[in-house]
Amino acid sequence: MKRRLLIALLALGTVGGYGAGFASMGCRAHARRAAMERHVARICADAARSPGAVPSSQEDRWDW
Repeated sequence: MKRRLLIALLALGTVGGYGAGFASMGCRAHARRAAMERHVARICADAARSPGAVPSSQEDRWDW
């Protein structure tokens, strides 16, 4: 009886752990997607303000 109870508890913990992990990954994916959207919006807004300017990240990158 103890062994069956222990197996059931371990199985329940495993299923719960995997469920919590997948839920956490889903939440982080949403935050990552939102951060990318903010990044793209900032780049587009900067380009609209000064169309001829080179972004600062590109400026540093191509400095020979």
